[in-house]
Amino acid sequence: MTDQHRILALGGHSGGFHFGGGGILLAVLVVAGLAYFGVRSAGRRRDRRPAIDERWERAGTDAPPAEPHPAEPHPAEPEPPVPGLPVPEAVRTPEAARRPGPVAAAGPRPIRRPARPAGGWAVEAHGLTKRFGTNVAVDDVDLQVPRGCAFGYLGPNGAGKTTLIRTLLGLTHADSGTMALLGVPVPGERSRALARVGAIVDEPRFHGHLTGQQNLRLLAAARGPGAGERIGPALRRVGLAGRADDRVAAYSMGMRQRLGVAACLLGDPELLILDEPMNGLDPAGMHEMRSMIKSLVGEGRTVMLSSHLLDEVERTCDAVAIVDRGRVIRQGSIDELVRGAGARTVRVDCSDPQAAARLIDEAQIAAGTSPADAGLTVTLPGGASREAVAEVNRRLVNGGISVYRLGEAQTSLEEWFLSVTTRLGEQQ
Repeated sequence: MTDQHRILALGGHSGGFHFGGGGILLAVLVVAGLAYFGVRSAGRRRDRRPAIDERWERAGTDAPPAEPHPAEPHPAEPEPPVPGLPVPEAVRTPEAARRPGPVAAAGPRPIRRPARPAGGWAVEAHGLTKRFGTNVAVDDVDLQVPRGCAFGYLGPNGAGKTTLIRTLLGLTHADSGTMALLGVPVPGERSRALARVGAIVDEPRFHGHLTGQQNLRLLAAARGPGAGERIGPALRRVGLAGRADDRVAAYSMGMRQRLGVAACLLGDPELLILDEPMNGLDPAGMHEMRSMIKSLVGEGRTVMLSSHLLDEVERTCDAVAIVDRGRVIRQGSIDELVRGAGARTVRVDCSDPQAAARLIDEAQIAAGTSPADAGLTVTLPGGASREAVAEVNRRLVNGGISVYRLGEAQTSLEEWFLSVTTRLGEQQ
């Protein structure tokens, strides 16, 4: 930049292009001063930006107000936010952006964010973090729960499942991140969001000296008009109509769990959030709870439940998020997650397992074989089609091996869960 240009930039004139040494020095000092104070001003603007969701609450809208300096570039993000739930810049912490992704025992792949459905999400969270001192209970969680399904939030005890639920419901404040229930931002519009949500956190608590029906009447009075008329149907729905006049002190743990669900139904919710609903239930109680959840989903409601009981989640839920050390490391439909976990495994019962293993190894159609009771296990390469299973059978039959049974062994949710989480088996 020439001396002439510097003067013109500061609003001066060239004066016939005659410049003295003092004029040049003054121009340089002024430009440097403006640059310095501009940087300080930008720093103060960033420091004054409000914490999580404060701008949403002040504006009283579903979206944050426009930035006062639109030309100022934002820090680079790994991917854009899902449309419909903008993420305020205040929660895009450089610290979170620099933090490495989760590292699990089996080296989980990066989470693939599902496409936003036409009706939106029942539960949506982005970058949600909650700390208790140095302990990070919920760690930069991205979560999307589809509407009209049973969704399991699955992880070992102490993985932060209850803390996430309490944060979603506004019972504890998040340190960073954004969240919405049924498309309504929380905590900005918490009251409007919770009007359509029923929830049980930890375990349901009632007045033991009152009957089940009396407890529900108290809750219905707080809910407002229309809730009282739902008491009878709710009790019948959870199978407690015959015990409605018994004191809650005489209820079993399973009956109190079902009474808690009945209390949730008083508001005719679109979304139910249940924290460990199978806790304390005997096998018959688990079966009843499982049937009830499926019937609620059949009505078009969404049920999100947390659990550490893998078998029950597999039987009850359509989709699941796996949480480990406070981080969601996988989410999607159970079938998609389990089938996408890796190689196909085929169990073969035959007349000569050793000869069968040699034939398959020589043909080089499998990743490996191993002996099993009265047969062998054949591991096919990842991504192998069903035709590869048929090829195993053809090779054995053509080689003179009698095949008594051949079938694909399904990987259970428990096996897959153990392969991608790090907490189980470690000393706490």
